[in-house]
Amino acid sequence: MFWKTKPTIDEDDLDWQLEAWSWLLQHLGGVERLSIYPTLVPSSDDFPPSEKTGAAHAKFVVGQVASWMDVDRDRFRIELQEQNIDPVLGPLAVAQNVPQNPLGTYSGDWSNRETITLDPTLLSDLQNLIATCAHELCHGVLRDIAVPPPGGWEMEEFLTDLTVAYFGFGVFGGNTSFQFSQMRDVGHGTQGWSMSKAGYLTRNEWGFALAIRSAIGGESLDRALRYASRDLAAHVRQNAKYLAKNPDVLDRFKSARRVDQ
Repeated sequence: MFWKTKPTIDEDDLDWQLEAWSWLLQHLGGVERLSIYPTLVPSSDDFPPSEKTGAAHAKFVVGQVASWMDVDRDRFRIELQEQNIDPVLGPLAVAQNVPQNPLGTYSGDWSNRETITLDPTLLSDLQNLIATCAHELCHGVLRDIAVPPPGGWEMEEFLTDLTVAYFGFGVFGGNTSFQFSQMRDVGHGTQGWSMSKAGYLTRNEWGFALAIRSAIGGESLDRALRYASRDLAAHVRQNAKYLAKNPDVLDRFKSARRVDQ
């Protein structure tokens, strides 16, 4: 029996991603524009160390990300959020339902003042910091487009993640979308496992986004796969295989060109 190659996302999500990619290409410069943004990875080749600390480090990384995206860094005011409250009160006491800050926020008003805030815990996690900076900067990019995206503006956060992939930061977004690791706190005498989730697309949706970006732009997936986490890479490979065996899925992108907004 021959098994049919399937994508890692369901039919509704696949249809939305295809429509969303068409929308992004139309409003961000078409396939030609997409090709100027290389796939970026968590390496010192793409992101040299800043040798800065605190807010200066955050601003330096935002500048790096904005430069790769060809976005004016000076549009944005960068602020660090207040420190989160530590829920661990002692070896046998952990506070419940302690409010936690989002990893990042974006805000803009009619006077064109745009502000990005970042959780200070990101300063020690460069990959997550880059993913968060890219996401918040993409909010600013989408703010300049007046035409509603597929599904309406209620899909903005998911579209923003997809825009992160458009600009070449899909490995960062996919790697940080779900992280499961062992934790140990010697000071409090606790240990166990920790899970963190960032962004809005799931790991398998990021896998489809990376695969279709490669197929649209004609860029090899080798570099992305080398730096992708094991499960993200598995999703990318399966989706790439699906697209290779179903070339008609890509027909809508053959003549994608920029349109006036």
